[in-house]
Amino acid sequence: MQARFSTEEIFRQLADVLTQSGYPDFLPTLVQRLAEILNVEYCLIAEATATSTEARTIALWGQGQLLDNITYPLKGTPCETVPEREPCVYAQGVCQVFPDDVLLVDLKVESYLGMPILNTSGQKLGILSIMATKPLQMPEIGREVLRIAAAQVGAELERTQSERFIRKLTYRDNVTQLPNRAHLLEKLQNWPKADVSKAALGLALIDISRFKELNDLFSFKVGDELLAAVAGRLRQDLPESCYLARYSADQFALLSPVYSVRELEQLCRQVQKLFMWPFHCAGKDFALHVNLGCALVASDELNGPELLRFASIALAEAKSSGGGLKVFEPSMSQALSQRQIVLERFMLALRSGKLSLHYQPQIDLASCLLSGAEALCRWYDEEWGWVRPDTFIPLAEERGLMPELGNWVMQTACRQLNLWQQRGYRLPGRLSVNVSARQLDNEQLVSDFATCSSGITPTQIELEVTESLIMQNAERSLRQMAELEAMGFSWAIDDFGTGYSSLAYLTRFRASTLKIDRAFINNIPGDHHHNMVVKTILAMAKSLDMLTIAEGVETAEQAAYLLQLGCARAQGYHFGKPVPADEFAERWLKPLAVKS
Repeated sequence: MQARFSTEEIFRQLADVLTQSGYPDFLPTLVQRLAEILNVEYCLIAEATATSTEARTIALWGQGQLLDNITYPLKGTPCETVPEREPCVYAQGVCQVFPDDVLLVDLKVESYLGMPILNTSGQKLGILSIMATKPLQMPEIGREVLRIAAAQVGAELERTQSERFIRKLTYRDNVTQLPNRAHLLEKLQNWPKADVSKAALGLALIDISRFKELNDLFSFKVGDELLAAVAGRLRQDLPESCYLARYSADQFALLSPVYSVRELEQLCRQVQKLFMWPFHCAGKDFALHVNLGCALVASDELNGPELLRFASIALAEAKSSGGGLKVFEPSMSQALSQRQIVLERFMLALRSGKLSLHYQPQIDLASCLLSGAEALCRWYDEEWGWVRPDTFIPLAEERGLMPELGNWVMQTACRQLNLWQQRGYRLPGRLSVNVSARQLDNEQLVSDFATCSSGITPTQIELEVTESLIMQNAERSLRQMAELEAMGFSWAIDDFGTGYSSLAYLTRFRASTLKIDRAFINNIPGDHHHNMVVKTILAMAKSLDMLTIAEGVETAEQAAYLLQLGCARAQGYHFGKPVPADEFAERWLKPLAVKS
């Protein structure tokens, strides 16, 4: 190495190039300038730790140009001898010292100077070296130049490694080791606009049903193990072209180039099949059910946030329609907008006193007298008129409004009982009030109902809940039911026969009443199958010493047949529709015979 420049000029030029540290092209620029400053043919920067068996170049200059990076074994090369602290110098004859280094021999390298690259803790990160086809004439200057340069490269590599580590923390989900939501959003933003391999990009959101209940029942640790198991199965069995991320607590996102909606659906069906077998965690087998919402967009028209919104809308549709798989259609967006409008107006009605309770009579079939009533929520909108309960109740369930609505119903029903008593009316039996699954999930339910029912005795209220809702979180439901029963409330199982019908749990529900679902009443006495179902329910209720109420009774023939079978009470349009409180008091708060 014969210097082209004076010592002062060498260090001036070195300082000039080191000021570019931090820029993307710093390392390629550095190896070029070092080769020029020190008048050598080759300069490289390679990553290699103290225990590495091979080095990987990250910047390589040779024969007047930047070369493609290479990976090469360290054994038998001068780079292997670069120590942990000091430079390694072979002023001449390096090929004779390392005859097995084919690259050195082919390039006719005569001299070598290598300097270790260290981090601030003194750990080896790599090697900075120069090579020449002539003997080194100024090794001292070369050693000092490389020492200064290596210190700057070490700082650069340490910064890069820190950024990679921070990026991993930022973009990696610790539970599943999958990319997280932030990485998914970045992936969507930076996806190539024109993927020539496929015509479109498909996105599927995979939602694990009722996952929160698993966390509540078995602990978050078991829940995390389940999520990791799900991620492992998806990662193992889905095509390599699929990008998988954890999108939220119980949702995964799947990105894949596709040709068509059909191909996207096939991929989603493949996902569904992966959940046909249980996941074994914490010594238990867990059968999981998933809902999927998916959407696709042309690769050259990709709008990441819009694609994600479409898939979210499709998932909401899948969940609201009873589960399964839904592919986004524009009509879904319109339906979602309409649901949002209904929700907003319902919330306004709930919080501004625009809701009302109507009361439907319950009749003792043997005496033909009023035996109780059911309070039913009604909503009259000034623009839309009467809005059906099956429109706004599911929305209230879905958006977490049931505790608020349930408290309003309980408070209003109890206030009405008080008002009737003040006016000299007495309701025979109990007033039934419906309780939702969301309310049973609310730890404040017992204290809320204690507050709402102040002014009456809880024995005047019967709480109705469907068996399927209780089974969603049976242990918590049983605990809440027992506490409310201890206060004086009684319980009725609504829509019996349409849910789980678990006799083992039924004996633990502490309910005093079974309400037979209208679906079985509609076809009696003519339908033999439904006749047998009703007889079976009545026999079971009798064995458990439970009162029975048939819902949806619309004819005198049905009423007479139910009485013959031993059913105690009934309600339905044959006896009377739900009506406002004043009308109910005028028409029903006195004995009334069944009209034939």
